[in-house]
Amino acid sequence: MIGFDFIQDLALVMLIAAAAAWVCQRMGVPGVVGYITAGILIGPLAGPHALVSDSGRIQSLAQIGLVFLIFSIGQRVRLQRLKRVGLPLILATAGMAALVLVGCRALGATLGWPAMHSLVLAGMLMVSSTAVLSKSLRQANAVHSGFGQTALTVTTLDDLVAVGMLTVLASVAQAGQTGALLVFGSIIQLKAVMVTMAIGALLLVPSVLKRLGRGIASEVRSLVAVGLLLAMALLSARAGFSAALGAFLLGSIMSSTDRIGPVERVLEGMCEVLAPVFFVAMGMLFEFKALATTWPLLLGVFGLAVVWRAVAATAALLLAGQPIKEASRAAMCLTPIGEFSLIIALTGVQGGLVPASFYGLAIGVSLLTALTTPMLIRKSEALSEYLEQKQPEFLRQGIGFYHEWIERLKHRRQSSLLWKLAAPQLVQMTCLILFVSGLVIFAKPLYRLAEKWLGTDWPAAGGLPGVCWFGFGLLLLGPLLALWRNVETVALLCAEAAAAGRSKRAEAQFFFERLVKGAALVAILVWLAALFPYGTLPAWEVAGLMAAFLLVGAVFWRKLIRLHNRFEMELRTQLVDSPFAEANGSWAGWPKGNGEGKLNLAESVIGEHTRAVARAISELPLRPLFSCTIASIERQGIVIPNPGAATILYPNDKVLLLGRNEDLRRADRWLSQEAEGAEAAHREPQLSDLSLQRLTVPAVSRHIGKALGELPLKALFGIQIVGIERDQQLVVSPGRSEALHAGDQLLILGAPEQVNELAFWLST
Repeated sequence: MIGFDFIQDLALVMLIAAAAAWVCQRMGVPGVVGYITAGILIGPLAGPHALVSDSGRIQSLAQIGLVFLIFSIGQRVRLQRLKRVGLPLILATAGMAALVLVGCRALGATLGWPAMHSLVLAGMLMVSSTAVLSKSLRQANAVHSGFGQTALTVTTLDDLVAVGMLTVLASVAQAGQTGALLVFGSIIQLKAVMVTMAIGALLLVPSVLKRLGRGIASEVRSLVAVGLLLAMALLSARAGFSAALGAFLLGSIMSSTDRIGPVERVLEGMCEVLAPVFFVAMGMLFEFKALATTWPLLLGVFGLAVVWRAVAATAALLLAGQPIKEASRAAMCLTPIGEFSLIIALTGVQGGLVPASFYGLAIGVSLLTALTTPMLIRKSEALSEYLEQKQPEFLRQGIGFYHEWIERLKHRRQSSLLWKLAAPQLVQMTCLILFVSGLVIFAKPLYRLAEKWLGTDWPAAGGLPGVCWFGFGLLLLGPLLALWRNVETVALLCAEAAAAGRSKRAEAQFFFERLVKGAALVAILVWLAALFPYGTLPAWEVAGLMAAFLLVGAVFWRKLIRLHNRFEMELRTQLVDSPFAEANGSWAGWPKGNGEGKLNLAESVIGEHTRAVARAISELPLRPLFSCTIASIERQGIVIPNPGAATILYPNDKVLLLGRNEDLRRADRWLSQEAEGAEAAHREPQLSDLSLQRLTVPAVSRHIGKALGELPLKALFGIQIVGIERDQQLVVSPGRSEALHAGDQLLILGAPEQVNELAFWLST
């Protein structure tokens, strides 16, 4: 039976993926390597040993895994954070993609490839693997370092580049032809669809989840969330784009709101289960035989991915104002390719744009870069220092002058009053133009759906086109009126700036304002004329609809404006900063140029049987021993910022520590340490083990002068100080404010091994 066959394949894939992940964890390599390798070994191309052989079911597994994988990637692209990234890193990401494209075109020209082959290869190499990079940075304890945050930020923006490349390739494959105009048009369509779907989801998803939170069972909320995810993926696919686009947008939007706590945890669990299915399915489609003839090309592309991508990233980050050391370290982190690269390669192969060997190249380069990235991150500090020392003096001075010019440019832009006033209006105008364009793109498939359900003759003979386009035109009136209001504001600002200082200021201002409005009106009319679906209506109906729209707009002008204002206020409400907006620490640039003596951030995960479990923060020796502070705790997706001293730590808590690099490493080792046998390590001493012993405080101890309350003696050693003998006087049951003096005789209740550990600790 087909249903049971699919269940069998899914069970095999999950079990094999679990085994591969366990092996990779023991070996210290990214799990993606194990997933792809497992898929190669069990897929239909493995010969007689294949465990999964039906290509249709493999495609189904890949699509399911793709939706949840891309949704999880989209969750890391919070809209609030994109706003804080800033123009420099956005331009750096675009510049890096352009340099990678140049390198791929040069390689293609050398090998005599068609232009489309170079474009697909560039799409594969433009995007870093978020999964591999995050895993490698966590292993190197560099997630919250300056270069690590820069790399993660660029990777997040890379995902947007990948979505654009997917759209371009899908459009080219559907059109069956190439050309700069087609590529440009595909990019514009992509932006319009993304803005439209994002606005629709922002208005719909938070309100739906908010209403479901009132006395509704948790499984209902989870079902609705998964249904919305699949519906968004299907909607983007029906609009002629990849299903990954809808999943990516919904993940980003849901992570940007503050009403999804329980639902987010459910979806996170599903993503952890189903995302590896995608990589295993991708491995099943790989053919070893293809490497027999393409391995030289594979090694060449691998070298291009590592060397040229690192060079391109370094150059782009330098142009964005990053110091050369931070830029080169971040660039070495950006060499792995992964999930999006596989999707782009598969899209190119299935669309007939490139030969099947390109998919083998993507798999091979993905595996090789996943293995080399952890090593590059570990060696990045030494390599970047060497690069900084060996750079020519003229290059050092040139970079310094350029960075000074960038700083002056920033201050000049900030001081421009016209820019400050006009920039918000220009952003709104751009969003409105893309929103209206996206609505027109979605109108065509929606009209075909209505035609299928109702027929062309509903409600009268040949009446469906007129009814649909009249209703659709009414929907567009609000955004178009809002667009014109923004045009009027910008025209007024530009006219005032242009007329300043002129002898006839009023006349000049009137002239410039009318000039800007006239040019904007012509541009809007040309834009609307290009969007209008001419083939669906006769000319007389088009003229009638235009007249009706003008009449409705004139009569209901104020009501439409109020309606759009409510629409805009709801959008701004959904985009306010939420508690989840800063869940993973600071963004790029924290802090610049960290050294050993400066503060840094590092993440430590509390293990199940470690010494920190079930203890309050005040009981941990983080401050007295390591001079570290807990900045936040992430527990099951919920962030606890600045936790209090009484906060208890639980297994799997992600603790964000603030301190110096060396102290952070020592604190992490202490938090993750297990004694012989986790059970014995935390077992309290038996009554028969305890004894009363004396211990002299050495004169060289660094703890002299500290109060007992400042010393974590109970947390570290499990002992009690029941008395202090000082100057032949005995202080019984000393309080927390009692300080240690050199030569004090401590009366300690504890096991002999505990007292020995305390003696060693006091002498250091």
